[in-house]
Amino acid sequence: MLSLENDSQDKQQPLLVAIMGVSGTGKTTLANEFAKSSGFIFLDADSLHSEDAIEQMSQGIPLTEAQRAPWIQRIYKQLCQYQIENQSCILAYSGLKQHHRKVIFSAYKNRLGVLLNAKELLITERLSKRDGHFMSPQLLSSQFAEMEPFEDEVPLLKLDSADSVDQLLLQLANFIVLLSQ
Repeated sequence: MLSLENDSQDKQQPLLVAIMGVSGTGKTTLANEFAKSSGFIFLDADSLHSEDAIEQMSQGIPLTEAQRAPWIQRIYKQLCQYQIENQSCILAYSGLKQHHRKVIFSAYKNRLGVLLNAKELLITERLSKRDGHFMSPQLLSSQFAEMEPFEDEVPLLKLDSADSVDQLLLQLANFIVLLSQ
């Protein structure tokens, strides 16, 4: 298990790690694998979408801001619960909008982000091979268009999702260790 303890009171607080990027970058895979090796709770933001939202996205229709708002609140409430329970969490979450990221990150005092980047061709290939996921490949271009730039909201690690999961896990673990010193 990763230890984030230090002399500083902030470092003893639980940590939120948000793995972000458009659909198909490998957020869920990376977050799930990290959770298995670190003891962090894994939360897949997709699991908190409403049935209506899932149905709409599976038809290739992007969600509106009004439809996303309750989803962001459900994620935030779950993260707040983990924070109260002193549980570190790794979240797989698209993170397209700055104001949504601010809400999500406000659930924890200690937090960092990971942005998984990939070429659109690689993501399209991954999405075409994915079974059992509601996200329509037709929505990929809208996700790229909606991804707002990252400001200095939280420490941010940018990774190339073309790297192997083992390479990504190592880079993530090293980033966390570096920030915990």
